Amino acid sequence: MKRLLYSLALLLLSTTKMWAQFSAFGDVPVEITSESTRMENGLAIADRDVIIRHKDTLIYCDYAQYNPDTRDVYLVGNVRIFKEGHLFTSDRALYNLETKILNAADMRGNTAPFEFSGDSLSTLNSNSYLVKEGIFTTSDNSKPDWSVRARTVRVYPNDRVIFSNVTVFVGRTPVFWYPYLYQSLSADQAFTFTPGYYSVWGVFLQTETIFPVSDAIQGKFRLDFYQQRGVGFGFEADWGAAKRSATPFAKATETKEQKEARQIQHGENWGRFTSYYIDDSNPGINKTAQFREPINPNRYRVTLQDRTYLDEDLYSSVNINKLSDARFLQDFDIAAFETDPNPDNMVSLTKWNENWSAIVIARKQLNNAFDGTDKLPEAAFDAKRQQIGSSPFFYDSQNSAGFYERQFSNGSLFPDYHSFRMDTYQQISRPGTYFGWLSIVPHVGVRATYYENSGFTQQDVEDITESTTTIGPNGVPVTTNSLVPQTTEKLVENGSLLRLAVTAGMEASFKFSKAYEGVQSRLFGLDGLRHVVQPFVDYSFVRVDQPPESVYQFDRFVPSTQAQPIDFPQFNSIDSLDNWSILRLGMRNRLQTRRDSQTMNWLELDTFFDVDFDRPDFGNPALISNKGRYSNLYNTLRWSPLPWLGLSIDSQFPVFSQHDGFTQVNTNLTWLVTPDWSVSVGDRYINDNPQFPNSNLANLSTYFRLTDNWALSIGEQYEFVTNTLETQTYTVSRDLSSWIASLGLQVENSGGVKSYGLIVTFTLKDLPSVRLPFTMNPGSLTDLSQNRNK
Repeated sequence: MKRLLYSLALLLLSTTKMWAQFSAFGDVPVEITSESTRMENGLAIADRDVIIRHKDTLIYCDYAQYNPDTRDVYLVGNVRIFKEGHLFTSDRALYNLETKILNAADMRGNTAPFEFSGDSLSTLNSNSYLVKEGIFTTSDNSKPDWSVRARTVRVYPNDRVIFSNVTVFVGRTPVFWYPYLYQSLSADQAFTFTPGYYSVWGVFLQTETIFPVSDAIQGKFRLDFYQQRGVGFGFEADWGAAKRSATPFAKATETKEQKEARQIQHGENWGRFTSYYIDDSNPGINKTAQFREPINPNRYRVTLQDRTYLDEDLYSSVNINKLSDARFLQDFDIAAFETDPNPDNMVSLTKWNENWSAIVIARKQLNNAFDGTDKLPEAAFDAKRQQIGSSPFFYDSQNSAGFYERQFSNGSLFPDYHSFRMDTYQQISRPGTYFGWLSIVPHVGVRATYYENSGFTQQDVEDITESTTTIGPNGVPVTTNSLVPQTTEKLVENGSLLRLAVTAGMEASFKFSKAYEGVQSRLFGLDGLRHVVQPFVDYSFVRVDQPPESVYQFDRFVPSTQAQPIDFPQFNSIDSLDNWSILRLGMRNRLQTRRDSQTMNWLELDTFFDVDFDRPDFGNPALISNKGRYSNLYNTLRWSPLPWLGLSIDSQFPVFSQHDGFTQVNTNLTWLVTPDWSVSVGDRYINDNPQFPNSNLANLSTYFRLTDNWALSIGEQYEFVTNTLETQTYTVSRDLSSWIASLGLQVENSGGVKSYGLIVTFTLKDLPSVRLPFTMNPGSLTDLSQNRNK
């Protein structure tokens, strides 16, 4: 029969001195339960079905000896140790309850997501272990389908694993050997190589090796071999929160942008450095229909990004991107080219609190192949909308001053210009609710902008001399000179200028709703329905004493298919500010239902249009797509009836003036048809917009789980205007127990010029960001098709 022995019972069987020593052990008793217990030579011996508890440590074994003087526990037979969320199993072990030092033979354990075993395990310190002849895997089968075997392994739970003399096995077959591997448990795999084919590169092999530079910095070395381009190499480093990114198997779907937003929100320091160089043997390869200028074969990229919090309300930001040429990202980092083809270069220091923010920024265009506006430097101070004492009035402002220079790319016809500029905008508003339901917010503001230099550009036609040499009838060269007109852009300077503007406006809105409790539908996820309607009116009036054509354009209006903001400070194109009188009329509709004890928007529809009593052209009438009194009718529809079905439609139509507007419809439908079949269908349509070419681009992506082990995914993009199948992606996936193997083909057609990519991946299920040991992701080719289908 089992009996429970506490340390007091053990001491009563021996001496009073042992009891004193025992009770002083952290004031926490050692609890031992077994079939048989006894004292021999000062040792507490427990035999058969032994259970030992102390603090957060729980031990099971067949036989145990406990020394109350040294706190050592000698364990034999079916040893299982539960310590700080980790399980260790062994045949024999020696464990110290006070120092937490563990030495074991034939040890097995886990540190998520890995299972490991070894001939021996010993504790290096309170949170690290040394395993000899270790085997690591994520497979929980009795016969793992893959494993990493190493002569020695240092394990740092929840952080990293360091292997020495490593062999990678698939089943029982060795496939790779490495002298050293560093595997972070919260980052990408330590070593990967990427074989494949891409028509821009030819046959290629990309390799990455991750290693610790220091406790705070994680490094990555890249060495790539391209059949058509040569050898490229680079070094990357992450530190701070960028290094301590969320564990991949917990945040597998988190993008870089989402991760950085989360880090900024929580005030975490982070940083990233990227460098790459290649002596390009074929820089002229062009698999697009676009013109390509001559490119120097010495091609490189250097990027530094950093966010450091000097205090909880004071932080610095760095974003430096130096490229050898305008085509580098297009050729060697497709994903970055798709999202940011003209990267920024700036450093800043920001101070903020609930009522105001201040920033000092320096921006310099380091890449002469792109246009840009230098700010060397600019200081800005913004006061957020806040109440003036106990009065009903609110105040907000924007203020900035700096030295600005507009730089155009090499070969541009436009001349560069520069000026010192100081700008201030002050606004007073009075929010109020009338009759208990009508919200009205009138506002008035003034803006003053001083330019040390002002002016504009104009076209200038000059006659230049061209010489033509021909061979005369007698074989003698004859040279003929002629004057040929050439159009250039000329800068006209007007000197210093003070530009004044007055703004005024009023926003008004109200809500009314009605509930329909009888609306119940399991099919469409309805548990009651409430219709909320919010009509709104927004009027904005602006008068400037100098047109935008008279000042240099630094913060300028950028043409877009969407309606520009008409309120301040949302409208921030300071130098393009123009006279206007605009009335915006609209209505917001919400259909809401209950789900999981919460109110959710089942359907949303926002509709509005502008009445332009005085239409602005922002200094360039060619930028305006809609020339009539009335704007397009804008609609935004979001329908999310169920977690597995979603529809969004963004549209605008020239309803009020058929000849003065254009049509645009962007549609996207996502549908999990069955648990084994998902579909995403979208279309981008634009017609009769003078700023953008006509387009009707449809995309389809679908995923089929054919069986428990096989899956197929297809992605297509078709441009109906040119009758071109622009992108095709086909991927077949096979479930291999611990990982998923995928083989795919991608074809792109750019103006009749086609490029091809082969996609091969082996992805661990328990660690989705890790591909073992292969990956095929040439310049994020797989991401390219996904991004285009979003």
